[in-house]
Amino acid sequence: MAPSSDGQVLLYIAIAIALFVAGRKFQLMLNAWRDWRKAVASIPKLRSTAWGGVGTMFRVGMIAALVFVVAAMVNRHI
Repeated sequence: MAPSSDGQVLLYIAIAIALFVAGRKFQLMLNAWRDWRKAVASIPKLRSTAWGGVGTMFRVGMIAALVFVVAAMVNRHI
Protein backbone atom coordinates (compact mmCIF):
# COMPACT_ATOMS: atom_id res chain seq x y z
CA MET A 1 0.00 0.00 0.00
CA ALA A 2 1.56 3.28 -1.14
CA PRO A 3 1.46 6.26 1.22
CA SER A 4 -0.93 9.04 0.28
CA SER A 5 0.33 12.43 -0.79
CA ASP A 6 -0.81 13.85 2.57
CA GLY A 7 1.29 11.24 4.34
CA GLN A 8 4.31 12.12 2.19
CA VAL A 9 3.90 15.83 3.00
CA LEU A 10 3.72 15.05 6.72
CA LEU A 11 6.77 12.81 6.40
CA TYR A 12 8.73 15.60 4.65
CA ILE A 13 7.66 18.08 7.33
CA ALA A 14 8.77 15.69 10.08
CA ILE A 15 12.13 15.15 8.36
CA ALA A 16 12.58 18.92 7.91
CA ILE A 17 11.83 19.58 11.59
CA ALA A 18 14.26 16.83 12.63
CA LEU A 19 17.00 18.28 10.41
CA PHE A 20 16.31 21.78 11.74
CA VAL A 21 16.59 20.60 15.36
CA ALA A 22 19.75 18.64 14.58
CA GLY A 23 21.24 21.71 12.87
CA ARG A 24 20.46 23.93 15.86
CA LYS A 25 22.03 21.40 18.24
CA PHE A 26 25.12 21.28 16.01
CA GLN A 27 25.29 25.09 15.96
CA LEU A 28 25.01 25.24 19.76
CA MET A 29 27.76 22.64 20.05
CA LEU A 30 30.05 24.70 17.80
CA ASN A 31 29.33 27.86 19.81
CA ALA A 32 30.02 26.06 23.09
CA TRP A 33 33.29 24.70 21.70
CA ARG A 34 34.33 28.18 20.53
CA ASP A 35 33.49 29.73 23.92
CA TRP A 36 35.36 26.95 25.72
CA ARG A 37 38.48 27.60 23.63
CA LYS A 38 38.24 31.33 24.42
CA ALA A 39 37.85 30.60 28.13
CA VAL A 40 40.86 28.27 28.15
CA ALA A 41 42.93 30.84 26.28
CA SER A 42 42.11 33.54 28.85
CA ILE A 43 43.19 31.45 31.88
CA PRO A 44 46.85 32.59 31.84
CA LYS A 45 45.72 36.24 31.77
CA LEU A 46 43.36 35.64 34.68
CA ARG A 47 46.07 33.80 36.60
CA SER A 48 48.56 36.66 36.21
CA THR A 49 45.89 39.17 37.19
CA ALA A 50 45.02 37.13 40.28
CA TRP A 51 48.68 36.90 41.33
CA GLY A 52 49.01 40.64 40.81
CA GLY A 53 46.09 41.13 43.20
CA VAL A 54 47.69 38.81 45.75
CA GLY A 55 50.94 40.77 45.54
CA THR A 56 49.09 44.05 46.03
CA MET A 57 47.24 42.66 49.07
CA PHE A 58 50.56 41.45 50.52
CA ARG A 59 52.18 44.87 50.07
CA VAL A 60 49.19 46.67 51.62
CA GLY A 61 49.26 44.21 54.55
CA MET A 62 52.97 44.78 55.10
CA ILE A 63 52.49 48.56 55.06
CA ALA A 64 49.58 48.27 57.51
CA ALA A 65 51.70 46.07 59.82
CA LEU A 66 54.57 48.56 59.63
CA VAL A 67 52.24 51.45 60.49
CA PHE A 68 50.83 49.41 63.40
CA VAL A 69 54.33 48.65 64.73
CA VAL A 70 55.40 52.30 64.43
CA ALA A 71 52.21 53.45 66.18
CA ALA A 72 52.77 50.92 68.98
CA MET A 73 56.38 52.04 69.43
CA VAL A 74 55.39 55.72 69.48
CA ASN A 75 52.59 54.98 71.96
CA ARG A 76 55.04 53.14 74.26
CA HIS A 77 57.47 56.06 74.30
CA ILE A 78 54.84 58.70 75.04
